Parts: sequence; C-alpha cells; structure tokens
Amino acid sequence: MKILEHHRFLWACLLCLMASVSSLGAETTEDPRSSVLAAEVAYQRGVDDVNGSTAAQSAFEESARLWRQAITEGADGASSWFNLGNALLRANRVGDAIVAYRRAERLSPSSDDIAANLAEARRRVDRPIEADATDLSFSDVSAWWDPLPAEARLMTSIVTWFIFWCLLFLRSGVGAEARRSERESVTAAWRFGLVATVMVAVISGATIAGDLLLPGWRTVGVVTSTEATLRSGNGDGFEAVTTEPLCEGVEFAILENRPGWWRIRLPDGTSGWISEEDGESVDPA
Repeated sequence: MKILEHHRFLWACLLCLMASVSSLGAETTEDPRSSVLAAEVAYQRGVDDVNGSTAAQSAFEESARLWRQAITEGADGASSWFNLGNALLRANRVGDAIVAYRRAERLSPSSDDIAANLAEARRRVDRPIEADATDLSFSDVSAWWDPLPAEARLMTSIVTWFIFWCLLFLRSGVGAEARRSERESVTAAWRFGLVATVMVAVISGATIAGDLLLPGWRTVGVVTSTEATLRSGNGDGFEAVTTEPLCEGVEFAILENRPGWWRIRLPDGTSGWISEEDGESVDPA
C-alpha cells in the first residue's frame, strides 16, 4: 500500500513538472505576427512622411528593427528578408540592404522582385567594383532549373533511373545473335532510350544537389560600414592594398577567417584583409 502511494506521489510530481515545463514553453514561445504587423505599420508611416525627412528615416529604421525581431522570432522566410531589405534601403543603409536581399535571394532564387530591388541597391553603391565575368551568383545558375519544383525534379530522377535499369535489364536479355540480326533503327532506338534516361536522371539529381550545395559553395560578405580599408594583412598596422577605401555595399568572397579579420577577394580579383566590424556575411550566423 505504501509502495502504491509512493508511486502515486511520484506520478503527481512528474505531472506537475511536465505542466510547469509546458507552461514555461508556452510563455517563452514568441509569435512573430505582432512584430510583422508593427514593422509593416512603421514602414507605411515612413512612406507617408516626407521622403528623406528625419521622421521618415526614423520610421524606416524602426521598421528594419522590427523585421529583424520578426526574423529572430521565426518569420525567417524570403519575404521577411525582402521586406527587411526594403526598409534598410529606404533608410539609406545600402550595405545592410544588400545583405538582406541576398539572403532573400538564396531562399527564393527566381523572384523577380528580389532581383529588381537587389539591382537597385547595387546601383546605389558609390564606387562599385565590377564583377569578373566568371563570377556567377547562385541565382544565375539555379535559374536554369528553378521553375520546376524540387519535388518534381526528384521524382523525375527516381522514375528515369528506374526506367533506365529496366531498359538495361531487358536489353541484356537479348542474345548476341538476335542483336546482330536486328535492324539498325531498333539498335539506335535502344541506345537512345538508355542514353536519354540516364542523362535525364543524372541532370535531375544534379539540380537537387545544386539546391543543397550551391548556396554554400563560398561565403559571401558585404561592406556595411561607410568605408573599409583593404589591408595586406590581418591588422591595422598593415598597408592598404587599394588607393581608395571600399565603400558601403561592395560585395566580396570571404576566403579566410581569423579573429576579428576576414581575408577577402573582390569581384575584380583583388584580395586583402578587412575588419569584421566593417562587413557582414550573407550567411546568417
């Protein structure tokens, strides 16, 4: 009897603990909808104010802050990063806007709106650095297959692989004598079927791999400070590599990361070191 009462007491304690944890989780769970609504209201207030006024600038800054808050609360889709970029661009923070647009671009590579606003932000960079002709972005590559959903491409790869192996199995069952005596058109049809199915299967599978691997094939950053000095080493004592400092909005590839410093490569191939405080990585931490 005592053992039964002891078990009941343990079960009661366990249930109380689970209820406490559940209520704590419910209290700490953040709903991004209120932040999204407040961000939209602040943005509209900035649009309604005189463009370029202090009130408009403050409203867009507030909208950007609220969009960041909504993203940390879970609303981290392409639309949130896109709207954050819009608020930052209207607040004249070109570098931060490009970071937000490029994060949105990685989540929705085929969006015309993101591409248009990213292009507008890049046009506002004071001293842009022209990109190398071989410097393809993820959206440039993925645009070839993005109109077809990933699920459809995966199913296409699976089905065509199955058809290929079925055709290969059937073909292997045909004897050598029968192959020699068959018409040339039949042989060509078998070859075409095998080659076509294996090519479709490989290409479809490669696009899926591209979706997973291409966004991270290199780490990209953007200058977010007003100016950044590109140096020959990772320290303020090293000489400047370029005659003019890098201006806000210049994009670069991050080649190496050391405490407080990045070794970067600019679109024209120039490389050097900048302080991490002068830029932000497109890959969220």
